[in-house]
Amino acid sequence: MMRILVVEDSEGDYFLVHEYLHEIFSKIEITHNTLLRDAIQSLHSADFDIILLDLSLPDSNGMDSIIEMLKLANDIPVIVLTGFGNLQFAIDSLKLGVQDYLLKDEVNALVLQKSIGYSIERNKIRISMRISEAKYRYLFDNNPDSIFIFDPVDFKILDANQTAAQILGYTNSEFQNMSIWDIYEIEDQKTMDLMINKLLIQDEIIQNRVLKCKSIRGKVSYVDLALHKINYNEKNAVLTIGTDVTENILLEQKLADERKRKTREIAEAVIIAQERERREIGLELHDNVNQILAGSMMYLGLLKKELKIESDLYRDIEKLITEAIQEIRTLSHNLIPPSLTELDLSDALDHIIAIAKKTTEFEIQKDFYDFNEEEISIDLRLTIYRIIQEQFNNIFKHAKAKHIFIKLSQDADKLTLSIKDDGIGFDPTATSHGVGLINIQTRASLFNGEMNIKSSIGKGTEVIVTFQI
Repeated sequence: MMRILVVEDSEGDYFLVHEYLHEIFSKIEITHNTLLRDAIQSLHSADFDIILLDLSLPDSNGMDSIIEMLKLANDIPVIVLTGFGNLQFAIDSLKLGVQDYLLKDEVNALVLQKSIGYSIERNKIRISMRISEAKYRYLFDNNPDSIFIFDPVDFKILDANQTAAQILGYTNSEFQNMSIWDIYEIEDQKTMDLMINKLLIQDEIIQNRVLKCKSIRGKVSYVDLALHKINYNEKNAVLTIGTDVTENILLEQKLADERKRKTREIAEAVIIAQERERREIGLELHDNVNQILAGSMMYLGLLKKELKIESDLYRDIEKLITEAIQEIRTLSHNLIPPSLTELDLSDALDHIIAIAKKTTEFEIQKDFYDFNEEEISIDLRLTIYRIIQEQFNNIFKHAKAKHIFIKLSQDADKLTLSIKDDGIGFDPTATSHGVGLINIQTRASLFNGEMNIKSSIGKGTEVIVTFQI
C-alpha cells in the first residue's frame, strides 16, 4: 500500500494529481490537505511514504512551506509540485533536502511515477547510509546516482560506483588517476575548499551544491552534489552523491529564455505602436491643426484689412498664432522620425540639436568620428535617435545642465552611445528610474543593448548604452 500526503489547495490541480496517482499505483491511500497546519496534523496522526507539496498555500508559501515541511517530515521524502518556475529557487529547494522539484505544467503520470520512484529510492539509500556505514558498499555499487570517494587533501578520486562509470564513460582505473575537479566544474575553488574543511571539522554535516559535470564525450549535465565525511581504508575521506537534476535545470533555463523572448516581443510591439501613434499625431498636428491655424491667420488678416483697424491687440493675436504654428511644427518634427534611409543619423541628430538650441540655452557637442552607420541597421539607427531624443527630454526637464556631450563609438563587436551632461545629477542607487530611463532601457534591450548610468549629486549624469553588433 502506497501512502501519500498531498498538500494542495487547488481543487483542479489536486484532481489531476489524484488521477495520475491512481493510474500509477494499484493500491494507494491518499490524504489531501489544503492548509499547511492540517498537513502537520496529518503527519502527527499517520505514516506516509511520500509527500507532494504545493508552494502556494493559504497559510504558507514558498521557502517557508519547504522548511516547515522538511522539519516535520523526518525521513519521508518531499517532492515539490508547483507552478512556480524559478531556477535559483529550484536549486535552493534541492539544497534544503527536497527530493525533486516538478512544475505542474510538465507533470504527467509517467513523470510523477519516475519522480516518486526515484525520490523514495534515493531517500532509502541516504537513510541506510546514515544508519550504518558498514552497508555502504552494496548501496555504493547499486545506487542510481553517481558516487565518488575522494581524498580531501589532494582531491584525488579513491573510488567511483558503476553509475558514475556508465554516465561519464570512464573506467574505475581511469577515475583513480583523476581529481574530483576533473569531473565537476567549479567557479570558486576557495569556496569549495572552505566547504570541505567545514565538513571535515563538523561530523555528520552534509554540504550540498549543484555543479556541472562533463562526460568523456563532452556531454554536460547538472548534479546536486551531497558531500559526506566517511572513513575509507582507515583515513578521512569525502563521499559524494551526485543526483542528476539536469532535466529540472534545463527546464528552468528554457522557461527563462521563453519569458525573455516574450518580454522582448511585448516591448517591441509597444515601441512599434508608440512610433505609429507618434507619427499619426505628428501628421495630424502638421497637416490639420497647423492648417486650421494658418487659415485663422489668413482670415484675421482679411478682417484687419476690411475693418482698417490698427491695434496692438491684433498684432498680439497674430504673434500668438504664429508662435503656436511654430510650436506645433517643432512638436510634429519631434514626433515624426526622420527618414533614415535618406538622411544620415548624424544629420538627423543635427536637426534635433538645432531645435534644442532654439528652445533652450544648452551647449550641445557631438562626436561621431569613430562611428560608421552603414554597418548597422535602419531600425538600430532609429533606436539610437529615439534614445538621444528621450535623454534630451530628461535633461531639459530635470538636469539644470549647461552642456551636453554626445558620443558614438564602435569597435569590432560593440557600439557605445554616451550622453553626458553637467547638471545637478542624482544618486542612482537611491532613486528609482523614471519613465524616460525605462523607455531607453526597453529600446536598448530590443537590440541586446545594456544601459548603465553614472551619476552623483552635483556632478552631472552620463547615460551609457552598449549594443553588441
